Amino acid sequence: MRTRFLSVALTLGLGLTSVLLTLSAVSCADDIPVSPAPPPRMRPKQGDEVAAGHSLTLPFPRLGMWWPDPWEQPLTDIARYDWVILDNWASEFITPLKALNPDILLLNSTNACELSYDPDAGPEENAEVLAIPPEWFLTQVGTELTADVDATMTVFHVAAVTATDGVDIYELFVVSDTALIEGESVLVEAVNPAAKTLTVRRGYVRPAAPHAAGTRIAAHITFWPNSWLLNLSTFCPTATVSPTIGPETWADYNARVAIDLLSNSLWDGILIDRSDPDESWLIGNSTARTIDPDQSNTLITDYAEFDAAWNEGLRHYEETIRNAVGPDPIIFVNWGMPNYDLLNGNNFEGFPMDDGTAYGVPWQEAVFGPTEGGSYFEWMEQARNPNLTMIETYEDDGGPDPTGSGEYENPCDDPDFVPNYRKMRFGLATALLNDGFFSYEINTNGHGSLCLLWFDEYDNEGQGRGYLGRPLGPAHRAMPPLSTPNLVGGGDFESQDDLEQWDLEADEEEGYSATLSLDSTTAASGTSSARIDVIQSQGTDWQVEFSFAPLEVISGTDYTLSFWAKADRERTISAYLQQNHWPWKEHLWFGASPLTTTWRFYEVSGSAVGNDPQAVLHFGLGETTGAVWLDGVRLQVGSRNVWRRDYIGGLALVNATRTTQTVPLGGTFQKISGTQAPEINDGSLVTQVVLPPLDGLIVLRPMEPRLYLPLLLRSE
Repeated sequence: MRTRFLSVALTLGLGLTSVLLTLSAVSCADDIPVSPAPPPRMRPKQGDEVAAGHSLTLPFPRLGMWWPDPWEQPLTDIARYDWVILDNWASEFITPLKALNPDILLLNSTNACELSYDPDAGPEENAEVLAIPPEWFLTQVGTELTADVDATMTVFHVAAVTATDGVDIYELFVVSDTALIEGESVLVEAVNPAAKTLTVRRGYVRPAAPHAAGTRIAAHITFWPNSWLLNLSTFCPTATVSPTIGPETWADYNARVAIDLLSNSLWDGILIDRSDPDESWLIGNSTARTIDPDQSNTLITDYAEFDAAWNEGLRHYEETIRNAVGPDPIIFVNWGMPNYDLLNGNNFEGFPMDDGTAYGVPWQEAVFGPTEGGSYFEWMEQARNPNLTMIETYEDDGGPDPTGSGEYENPCDDPDFVPNYRKMRFGLATALLNDGFFSYEINTNGHGSLCLLWFDEYDNEGQGRGYLGRPLGPAHRAMPPLSTPNLVGGGDFESQDDLEQWDLEADEEEGYSATLSLDSTTAASGTSSARIDVIQSQGTDWQVEFSFAPLEVISGTDYTLSFWAKADRERTISAYLQQNHWPWKEHLWFGASPLTTTWRFYEVSGSAVGNDPQAVLHFGLGETTGAVWLDGVRLQVGSRNVWRRDYIGGLALVNATRTTQTVPLGGTFQKISGTQAPEINDGSLVTQVVLPPLDGLIVLRPMEPRLYLPLLLRSE
């Protein structure tokens, strides 16, 4: 509903100068303090560019976009966003886009650890990957030639085609692998295990050359089609690309590339794609069956040292860029390592997924944390300003086959295509729980270039960007406490009988020990609490477990675990529902909770993934030594994972549970009057709303007319 402002001056006779009637906007939701309503387009006025290092003052919703196509898509559409990622080829569009929107932030882009190639193109088009020394590629475990080959031979005799750790057998090569042999790359077309031969296509992108017996050959690693992994870890050897620079690692070389991309001062910053830590995740999620960090052909099965070296190299790479470009340019990452002191935010790509998770990480954990990579709220709190942290939700969660062509069938090309409005609302409302940005795109394979989807919720169905204005406070739960029964006994720990309903187990054979006692000197509620002293630890939480059983768990049911806890030092503990026998299947992971030295209340929810009449609730306490106190433990059916954040112009609601929720609003609000999903955004006035599972909603503060009659009187 639109409200226009009207003032009329009337002369009513002798002695009365004027009566001023003003039709003003007043909120009907009186439970929230409200500032005066801003004008429809609530963006900084022209010239109010965001200064680097300063927090953003943009109103909400805040919107970003990855890689639109400025050659094909209208620049007026691209300029609607608050920030946009382009690439160096599109630098010609910086000036026209900023002419359309002087406040837009435009980022160049690079990749931390991948280089693409075109197998059908010539050396000129593949110049970038051809310049890379072979020492810098991250490969799988390889083998050696057992006979010389010239530059034309297509059958290679090798020492092995498999490797084993004594338990598992790993294929060194499979058909469709690309493989590195000195400066050449080849395409594997056949593997003969009996003869120990490879049939290959020679000179695949990188030129063919003779190789002597004893030369190492190993499969490349490909995550994205037609690209190869480079070794960002500190295991990467030095090599010389530029005689002026001399020996350097891939991290040093690639940092120079990023620094050069920012030499054009018109760019506001740069995206570093594929800036994720702990790169051993590639095994099973790419062509990688193994990883050989130092190209030694040594099979390893514990990649902890490699992950640590990768993370150190990633930090060095980002630090080198930051030190070179200074504090002002934006450095933005995608699923990045939480180097908050260096980075201007993180992109939560592909979240929420169709199942509401972030690649299996529960919604609540991904949003609020704590997580090793940093949650949405942790990145918002700790990253550098201006902070561009964004929730990027996809219509299609799928990714391309690493061995495929990389082509994508764009659903936007179908004239009957209808976006998943529920999924979009869920992602947008999740972003609105904090001060970050949002983008809804078709797929990771094409991003904004596939089409620039625009929704009623982006601008109140054409009424103007930034219509929600500024937030009135932090996000909070929108539902009252659960009234369902407590499924655990003795959780108040008021007596020894209560405590004896629980069990404490420590894996002494692996170097863990712990004791349990009733502590009447401290309690969050009542007169006593459970105290667990972890005396010995090797660093794994589940090897010291404080547990209650049996519990019936029903698949697809939401459960909420709430408890009070503190520790003798800052630390984390975990909680989970599990089978109480082999194979110890996990039914529900409640995540990790950060403890402090003072009592704090914790409430975590999730949906069970299995049926079990004899399940067990575990608190995992073995991560470190020290004392942990627990009190008021409750496990209940249901979830209060319904969240609300109030804004000047309305409020955002999120239902992250698996059940439909009726949410009281505490006042009268108005739904957006939209055209895309009119069954949801019907413009009606509401005091409560029904939110389906994994959905979100924006409602507006309706403006009611109020009449003011200030009288200015003059006597004669």
